[in-house]
Amino acid sequence: MSELVFLIMGTSVKCNIKILNRNIRLYVIYEILNRDTRLSIIYEILNRDIRDLIGDAVEDNSSKTDETVFGEIIGMRDEIGKIQEAIADFEVGKKLNVAIIAGLFGGKTTLIKEIEKLNLSRATKITFSEIVRDEKEISLPGDTKRVVLLDNCHFLYVRKPGGFDIFYEFLDMISSQNRIFITTWNIYSWKYLKEVFELEKYFPVQIVVPAFSKEHLKQLIFNRYEDGEIIFNNGGESDEEPVAYITEYPIELSAIGRKISIPILKINIHYLKKYLLNEKKEKEEGKEKTAEHRVFERIHLESKGNPGVALKIWKLALDYPHIKPEDVGNFSYDIELEQEEAFVLSLVLSYQGLKKSDIVDIIGSMLKTDEVLFRLLNQELIFEDENKSFRVRPEALRSVIAYLEKLRLVW
Repeated sequence: MSELVFLIMGTSVKCNIKILNRNIRLYVIYEILNRDTRLSIIYEILNRDIRDLIGDAVEDNSSKTDETVFGEIIGMRDEIGKIQEAIADFEVGKKLNVAIIAGLFGGKTTLIKEIEKLNLSRATKITFSEIVRDEKEISLPGDTKRVVLLDNCHFLYVRKPGGFDIFYEFLDMISSQNRIFITTWNIYSWKYLKEVFELEKYFPVQIVVPAFSKEHLKQLIFNRYEDGEIIFNNGGESDEEPVAYITEYPIELSAIGRKISIPILKINIHYLKKYLLNEKKEKEEGKEKTAEHRVFERIHLESKGNPGVALKIWKLALDYPHIKPEDVGNFSYDIELEQEEAFVLSLVLSYQGLKKSDIVDIIGSMLKTDEVLFRLLNQELIFEDENKSFRVRPEALRSVIAYLEKLRLVW
C-alpha cells in the first residue's frame, strides 16, 4: 500500500493508494492559502502522482499497455514532473517561468501538449507557427488563465537589424504579468538568444528534452502497430555466399591447346569475419542479436535518440510489413555550400521552418533567395512542407548539424 499524505493547517489528510508498493509522500499545504487553492493543489498532486504510480505499474507489466498511460510522451516523465512542480510552486507564490528546449523533431511540442492536458482548467495555450511581426499576436486576451503555454517562441524575433522589437515586448510581458509562462524553444535559437538576452534570468527552470533510449524509440514505433504486425527479416545473411563451397576454376592447357575446368574449394572469409565470429562471441556472452535488435540498434545510432528522425528512418526502411537491418539507411551527406547558403540553412535549422518570404526579408533579395533554396533543395538538405515552409530533412539532420557546427553558424 502507498500513501500520499497532505498536511493542511495541522490536520493530516490521508489518501491511500492500494495499487502499488511505494514510499509515503508528504506534502505540506500552507495555511495562508484559501480553501479553493488548497484543493486545487491537492487535485494537481493527485493527478500527477497517481498518473506516475500507474505509469510505473503498467511499465513493469506490459510495454503495450503503456500506450494508454503515456501516449506520445514516452520517456519524459521526469520532465513533466519538473514542469508540474513549477506550476505548483506558482500557486504558493513562487514564480519560476519554464523554458522547454529541444532540437528539431525532438518532441518539445508533444511535451507541452501533455502539459496542456494536465492543466486544462487553468492554462491558456498559444502556438506560434511562423515569425511574429505584429505585437498584437503576443497580446494575451482578457480571459487568459494564470498558466500560459507558449509554443515555438523562437518565432518571436527576426535575425536582422531591428528584428527584436517583438521580442522586447515579449520579455516585458513575461516579466510584468502575474502569470507563469511555460514556453518551448528550438535549441539553436535558444542558445543564440541566451547569449544576447541572458534568457536564463527570465526562465529559471530550463527543461532540455532528452534523447530517447533505444527501448523508448522501440516503444514509440511499436505503439503504431498491432502485436506481431511487423516482420523482422535477417535478409542480409541469406544473401551472403556460404561459408565454403566448390566452384569451377578455368585453366588453359597450352600443351593440348584447350581450356579445362577444375573444382576448387573457396572460403568466404568476409562472412566468417563479419558474422560467424561475432555471432559466436555474442552467443558465448549471451548477447545474440536478433533482426529486431539490430534494426533498433541501427535506428538509435542513426537518429541519436531523436524521435522524429527515428520515425522517418523507420518509414524509409520499412517494406510493410517487412523490415531488414540492412535496409535501415546510413545517412551521410557531403555538403558543399557558399557562405550565404550555409547561413540560410542555419536559419532554417534554428527556426525549424521558414517561409520563402521570411528568407527574402532576412537576406534582402528575392533572386538570391531563389538561388539559395535551389541549391539546398538540390542537395536534398531541405524540403518544402504542406504549409510552404522550408524545413531540414530529418534524415539529413545529423549531417546538417555537423556541417553548421563546424562553420560555427550554430553551437
